[in-house]
Amino acid sequence: MKKFCSKQLRGVRNGFTMVELSLSIAFIAILSITVVLIITNAISAYHRGITLNQINTTGMELVDDLRAAVQNSPARSVKSECASIYGSGTPAFNSCTTNGGRSFVTVWRTANVRSKDGRDSVGSVPIVPIYGAFCTGSYSYIWNSGYLFTGEHTVDGSSEYTKASLKYKNANGVETTKQDFKLLKVADDERAVCKTVTRGNGSGNDAIGKGSSYRLSSSPVFSNGNGVFNIVAYGPIDEEPYDVLGESRSMVLYDLVAATPADSATLNNMFYSVSFILGTVQGGISINKAGGFCRTPSGYDENFDYCAINKFNFAAQANGG
Repeated sequence: MKKFCSKQLRGVRNGFTMVELSLSIAFIAILSITVVLIITNAISAYHRGITLNQINTTGMELVDDLRAAVQNSPARSVKSECASIYGSGTPAFNSCTTNGGRSFVTVWRTANVRSKDGRDSVGSVPIVPIYGAFCTGSYSYIWNSGYLFTGEHTVDGSSEYTKASLKYKNANGVETTKQDFKLLKVADDERAVCKTVTRGNGSGNDAIGKGSSYRLSSSPVFSNGNGVFNIVAYGPIDEEPYDVLGESRSMVLYDLVAATPADSATLNNMFYSVSFILGTVQGGISINKAGGFCRTPSGYDENFDYCAINKFNFAAQANGG
């Protein structure tokens, strides 16, 4: 009779040891963190890409708008137009003939812009444009810098500052004021917006055109009425001015400037060269003469992923009568 022996199993384990469990948890944690970081970076890159695409799209639409305004503007020399307004020998007359009438095409005001918490100045050059105007002879554009919308900057050492505004008569002859706009488009075949800006030494001989005027300076004192483009004396405006960037709440200009227009007596036309910087309001944007950029995040720029800025340059020919 055969005997069958069964071996008794000893030391059977029914789970993980503490070491194995710790290693498993650590591995899963590292894997989870890696996945989260990848997803976060992907979302960040997506948002930045979308924002930059919006800036580029809006910028090209703005180029088309500005170019159309120039193309429909008069082909007459702004240098001759500017010089005809002044008496010979006045500071403004000399300035006008020297710069070729550029002040009839583009004006701006600069200031020292700093963050309210005193971290830094804007870019490597603290003096930056805060508002201005571009006049084509068919339409004029008045713009306010993005720094006036952030609520995080001081201008010339004051946290209370005034944006540029427009005072005019509407189609019914009623005096009206437009304010708190980003880029206001105004029907202005007389370049009244640029002509109402005071130039020269402020002696009273250099006020351009009709009505009240104000001074553009690199470091003026903010006061009541400063920053008002007053064209009331030029008569009613049939076409209501509107904010071109009004619906783009996160986008605003940081600069808009044109070179002295080149005129050709032979071809009877004018050539304009225009440059502007378009960016988002948020994201710690800083500009300088070389261009612009979004500051690298350092714990305070929560909206860096939604920050974008680009500089646009274009040329246009005036073909109007």
